[in-house]
Amino acid sequence: MIQMTLHDMSEGRKKVAEFCRQCKLQFPEEVAELFKAYTEWIWQYKCIGAIYEFYCDSTVVHSCDGDSVGAEASVAATLSTIRSFPDQTVEFVDIFAEGNEEDGYSFGQCTNFSWRNTGWTAYGPPTGKSLAEDGKKCFSMCECRVEKVEGRWRITEEWLVRSHDALLAVQTPSQPAGPEGQE
Repeated sequence: MIQMTLHDMSEGRKKVAEFCRQCKLQFPEEVAELFKAYTEWIWQYKCIGAIYEFYCDSTVVHSCDGDSVGAEASVAATLSTIRSFPDQTVEFVDIFAEGNEEDGYSFGQCTNFSWRNTGWTAYGPPTGKSLAEDGKKCFSMCECRVEKVEGRWRITEEWLVRSHDALLAVQTPSQPAGPEGQE
């Protein structure tokens, strides 16, 4: 992993934030570029408050953990993940968008997350386990619907799928060996 200086991190965050705030969402390609930058703004630069820029009180997120509604639920889930995996990195595999200014847009993105569990999770204390140790990453796919809500572009619905079994394996303690070295 490449370590950034504090100055580089600050400048990168400012650049991404400025782009996200000034983007007009006039073409599908611009939507794809915006939400790639937006994802980096939140996850790479840990700007959780940026969620409020595009999520709203009526945003519905569907995930393997069930459905949640509103920006607050997305903030809570993101904080929980970053608390559990503070050193995570995001690698984009692909992102695409379709739609128009009148009807809104849909975009899909595929990312890989490299995570080490160094913070508490719902399963207990940090395990120190990493997906990267075995060359694995957490594959994540999401599809979002972007529409105007009260005159502002907002994510109105999101479908999110991640490598749930890989994440669970990293978050749960290893089982001690049983008799004769068997688990």
